[in-house]
Amino acid sequence: MTRSRPCNRVRAAALVVVGALTLAGCSTSSDEGDGGGGGPTTYTVGIDVAFHPIFDYVMGQAEEYFGDKDYDVEFEVLDATTQVPAFGAGDLDVMTTVPSFMPRVKEQFDIDTTYFFPMARWTPGPTILVPPGSSATSIEDLEGATVAVAPLSSRFGAEQMSVLAATGSNIEDYFELVETDAAAQEISGGRADAVFIEAPATAPLLDEGYIEIFNVQDAFEEAFGDPAVMNGGYIAESAFVSENAAFVEDLIAATRDAWDTFQSDPDAVIEVASEVSGVPPEQLELVGQVLNLAETTEEQKQVTEQDVATWTELFPLLAEAGFISEAPEDPAALFQITE
Repeated sequence: MTRSRPCNRVRAAALVVVGALTLAGCSTSSDEGDGGGGGPTTYTVGIDVAFHPIFDYVMGQAEEYFGDKDYDVEFEVLDATTQVPAFGAGDLDVMTTVPSFMPRVKEQFDIDTTYFFPMARWTPGPTILVPPGSSATSIEDLEGATVAVAPLSSRFGAEQMSVLAATGSNIEDYFELVETDAAAQEISGGRADAVFIEAPATAPLLDEGYIEIFNVQDAFEEAFGDPAVMNGGYIAESAFVSENAAFVEDLIAATRDAWDTFQSDPDAVIEVASEVSGVPPEQLELVGQVLNLAETTEEQKQVTEQDVATWTELFPLLAEAGFISEAPEDPAALFQITE
């Protein structure tokens, strides 16, 4: 059953700053359903970043994808700190987030969720860089070293999980950690021995000769045999997924089509995505490279048994690292395998 919720009305092609959202005068999806007298059902889909070209394209082409349906679709762009609370409050039917947040949603809001389509994978994900001339050549050489990183509270757990998988120690214990929004400046200013950041922030440092000695992708592949760990993707309340299967399949189909279009004609997707998001085309091109969107295989656009097996091993690492209070008892129940 769809939860009763306040509804944030945002038309499909619009990006919205969360601070400007209004909650007045909206009915719930269930109120708008069959026989309610309030018009068609409205589904609200949220994302925590404004620059995923595939998602932006789906928003820009919403009329083409959903215009002939017997429901309405609205999109919201929030940020990493507000999307989960918005979902927990019932303002979103679907959101894009990393599986690591699913236990948090359960803990904070007592909502069972299902992940049903991947939109990103860690390839390579966050990376540790050291300055030219550093004697460190592996993560083992950095035990006890000063390492700058973005505030872990703003991240999705990849750094904690990868360090724990590679060293057996929590990241806070293994490094002298400096959490800052200006991590790259810490190392360029000589105040850190290494920096743990993600592309595109790595690009200028690599251009200056900084050296990669560790990345999340390699750590996970070595630990779990998974070369492309699934991270950001669509999740919804489990009951919503089962009770709104037609919409879920339509959303997956639209996103697949957008992704296929990107792989055959990236400029066409980026043009629309830039108009929708206001992000310059060259930045969207870089995001596409960072997310490896052009090279993503058909299998990697699905939720597979490998993904479930990997996350079954990752959830205990999240719990050990303190990112979540405890690992889910039945991790497989959190994912809808693509058939």
